[in-house]
Amino acid sequence: MKFEKKIILSVILITGFVFIVSFSTLYAQTQIIEGTACSCTLPIPILIPTLSSLGIFVGSIVYYLMFSRMIESEEKCIKDMNVVLEMLQHDEKEIIKKLIENKGKITQSKLSSLFGKVKTFRILENLRKRGIITKESYGKTNRIEFTEKFKEIFS
Repeated sequence: MKFEKKIILSVILITGFVFIVSFSTLYAQTQIIEGTACSCTLPIPILIPTLSSLGIFVGSIVYYLMFSRMIESEEKCIKDMNVVLEMLQHDEKEIIKKLIENKGKITQSKLSSLFGKVKTFRILENLRKRGIITKESYGKTNRIEFTEKFKEIFS
């Protein structure tokens, strides 16, 4: 089923649920005002659990309809990320992976302790010149972050 149809179906389900809840509330209020709340066709104490169950059911259906789209989007992001990583050299991939593990921000000193000072500096300069990362002064070290366009790919 196309995504547009899933959205329309989800909106119809949610709208129908809201209508049922609104109508049920009006029904319950009318029964309470008339004083026949306990002898009505649908007893009010049963109405609340029924509507709650219906709400969970509608929510589950909407989630199911939208879940496939979320998975497709996540798979596309992973595919894009892997394509970019394939273009990098092994050492660059390792540094990028460490950046991803640290949510796109890491200090140069932390990378230096993992990969060596000179090697890290050389790789970071190469990545910076190619527009993949930025370096900012951060105390006695530098903070390494992805540039804006790569934050979207690696986040």
